[in-house]
Amino acid sequence: MRVGGVAYRTIWVAEDGRSVEIIDQTRLPHAFVTLPLRSLDDAARAIRSMQVRGAPLIGVTAAYGVCLALRDDPSDAALEAACAALLATRPTAVNLRWALERVRDRVALLPPAERAEVATRLGLTKRSMPWWSER
Repeated sequence: MRVGGVAYRTIWVAEDGRSVEIIDQTRLPHAFVTLPLRSLDDAARAIRSMQVRGAPLIGVTAAYGVCLALRDDPSDAALEAACAALLATRPTAVNLRWALERVRDRVALLPPAERAEVATRLGLTKRSMPWWSER
């Protein structure tokens, strides 16, 4: 999407390299507002309140939500709790469930210290989330 001649994605890693930012879709088309997602709770709220819309974007936001949670606590218990919390936001959303399972299955076998970084890469790559358009 282009706004004022600047190209934007609907979700991207913020300049701080830790959080992600989204376009608040509840404000469109009347206002263009971006919001930072700095925690699992922020990601869950964005999905639940429909600040992110559309199956692919919901899935990618969930993947980033897991990443944000793992940065605070990379334990097995935190991974499962993050996936459960995000799934509860839209329990019938197929891409949400698929993205959470994909991230969980890929990072669960890793040493805890590597989990957040790999989860971030999964959220960023088209190959890991093939239905996500990078346009």
